[in-house]
Amino acid sequence: MEGMQEQCHPTAGFYASPIDVSLPVGVRYTLNGSTPTAASPIADGAFRLTQTTVVRYAAFTPAGKVDGFIHGATYFIAEPDTRLMTLSIAIDDWRLFNGTNGWFRAGPGADPGHWKQPGANWWTKREHPAHFDLFEADGALVHSSTVGFRMFGGMSRLHPQKSFSLSARKKYGQKRIKHDIFEGASGKSFQFLVARNGGSDWGRSYVRDALLTGLLKDESWDLDHQAGRPVQVYLNGKYWGIYHLREKINPQFIADRHEIADKDKIDLLEHQETVKHGQLGNYRKLVRFIENNDLSKPANYRRIQEWMDVDNYQRLQIAQTYFDNRDAGGNIRFWRDRSDPESRWRWILYDVDQGFGLHDPTAYENNSLAFYTEANGPSWPNPPWSTLLQRRLLANPGYRRGFVNRSLDYLATDFRAEVVLAAIERRHAGLAYDMPRQLQRWKGKSKNWDIHFERLRTFARERPAHLREQLRTFFAGGADREVSIIATAGGYVTLNHNITVDEESFRGRYFENFPLHLRAVAHPGFRFVEWEGLSAKTPSSELSLGNDREVKAIFEPFTHPLADVVIINEIRPRGKAGGDWLELYNRSTESVELLGWQISDGHHTTRLPNVTIGPNDYLVICEKEADFRRAYPAAHMVVGGLGFGLDKDGETLGLYGPLGGYVNQVTYTIADPDTSFVHALVLPGLDNTDIRHWATQSGSGTPCAANPDYLQTAVVTQQDYWLRIGIGVGVLLLIVVVRSRVG
Repeated sequence: MEGMQEQCHPTAGFYASPIDVSLPVGVRYTLNGSTPTAASPIADGAFRLTQTTVVRYAAFTPAGKVDGFIHGATYFIAEPDTRLMTLSIAIDDWRLFNGTNGWFRAGPGADPGHWKQPGANWWTKREHPAHFDLFEADGALVHSSTVGFRMFGGMSRLHPQKSFSLSARKKYGQKRIKHDIFEGASGKSFQFLVARNGGSDWGRSYVRDALLTGLLKDESWDLDHQAGRPVQVYLNGKYWGIYHLREKINPQFIADRHEIADKDKIDLLEHQETVKHGQLGNYRKLVRFIENNDLSKPANYRRIQEWMDVDNYQRLQIAQTYFDNRDAGGNIRFWRDRSDPESRWRWILYDVDQGFGLHDPTAYENNSLAFYTEANGPSWPNPPWSTLLQRRLLANPGYRRGFVNRSLDYLATDFRAEVVLAAIERRHAGLAYDMPRQLQRWKGKSKNWDIHFERLRTFARERPAHLREQLRTFFAGGADREVSIIATAGGYVTLNHNITVDEESFRGRYFENFPLHLRAVAHPGFRFVEWEGLSAKTPSSELSLGNDREVKAIFEPFTHPLADVVIINEIRPRGKAGGDWLELYNRSTESVELLGWQISDGHHTTRLPNVTIGPNDYLVICEKEADFRRAYPAAHMVVGGLGFGLDKDGETLGLYGPLGGYVNQVTYTIADPDTSFVHALVLPGLDNTDIRHWATQSGSGTPCAANPDYLQTAVVTQQDYWLRIGIGVGVLLLIVVVRSRVG
């Protein structure tokens, strides 16, 4: 039934007192979370709800089959206030709570003599349809659909408050859950989500995993991890407590993040050699190579760098070492794209609940370097196979240097005590209002919550000093050296092929025996001039640490000889047909070779291929050339490969020479970008850096041709208008002069 959800009145939401609800006439419905059947009551007039209820309803054919999809709406009646997003689940009660086969019950097959209770119902891998409503913290309903409900987690399934996952599928009605759930921290469309109970941290701080993975703020990390957000959950209208809503790590998670077309070609493994998806063979060969070859030899190390993303793995080890995660050995997931011959194995950071002193209030003292390089550890938590890669890679001097210097990079940035303490307080503040209800629901103790948050704070304050000393001892780092780095306007410095330093001064402490690597990088339109405090003349340099160092990178504006000769002439953001594109125009009477020229939006840069733009001619740069040519078959000069989309609301686009010299720049802002439009320079001879010389019109534009005639006509009309005004004013002045002389 088309639009059935819109016919439900009032809409799902939060209400202060009982309400009367009416449904589409003739549907059958339930009020206890169960799936409607042909035997369920028929909607015939309004009915009153006096307590929180999920109404599920569906139309049925004369044969008793569901006609379309099953719908639902959650009505919260006089519930306590919350500061959290709210997730409501309605599911057949027997599916979770039946004593024999309910998934939230142990069931008769459980082995009570073993602490894991193998055979318990909650170890099932089956899926059951459920209704899912999602409300923002302000009470607005942002998603409603039927989803697949599954149990989730490892040993955390033993907790009474159990984790679960949700799967959007076409057979249930909607293939995606579309909402910016994680407030910009990830995508806006999800097929799978996890409601996590806190894992090993349940009954303690509840935030360890989300807190620790959330510390990886610097762009240098390049380490996939799940976005997360705390939510309150209702199950069949009953308050079920606080969960952390997370992305689910599976091939779809990887495909979404890395724009992989075929998720079925992803190899995703976990633990030692457990295949979650795809194939094992390539990874097994990698491990055998590492076992049997000396990675201190450059040729072997280069081979490994081609096979696995060594930087990605190194950053995983840096994070786990700082966290002192005591359960990291088996909690590893790694993947590659089998369809891409250049794809390398990459690691994902997840499930770090057992870090930051979960079981030990003085864990900040632990020597995690020794833990993660133990060659003869027990079967848990650090068996030899789990430390093999790190042990073998540390035999390479370059890897050792990178591990030490990057660890110290992060101790001065993301892992700095003040930064981590601030993150802890944000997590505490985010849950403080709702935590009493959670503790009451699950018979928790506020004292435990307070103890574990204080343990997090203590770890944040004490860990940097202990880890620094362990790094110094383990790697023979030598004395500390204070290093100060800054860049002038127009560029930045990359430190240790890792973090970036710009106009905000960076200060860190490093070891005298490990020189730093610096690289000055000019922004488009600028160039590197020199170093202050460093004798090197080139942008890339080694910084020895015989003593404390202060270094500044100097940049200056840089203009290309053809500045404002080749210009941006037309912009087509969010084009439905042909994708995003922009057009260049050559004002000169000479051809211009554009090999290596750059298009930038300030965040992304695309270099042009070996292409020439003729005199008084046009060149279009688009995302996908084949799609563009289908939409604009008459366009004669087109290159694909625009590596970023154009913002429909407006942005700044720059054109630069191969060495970064300024050529042209345009800034545009669109007030109401609700329809497809083109943004075009009115006349090619005007100053295109002046926004007044541009016009925005609906339509698909005129790529590789003069801009629309109506724009030129508008200019002529305006010029004619002002000409007539000028003539009129002149005549009046002449009359005044004549009269004055006659008088």
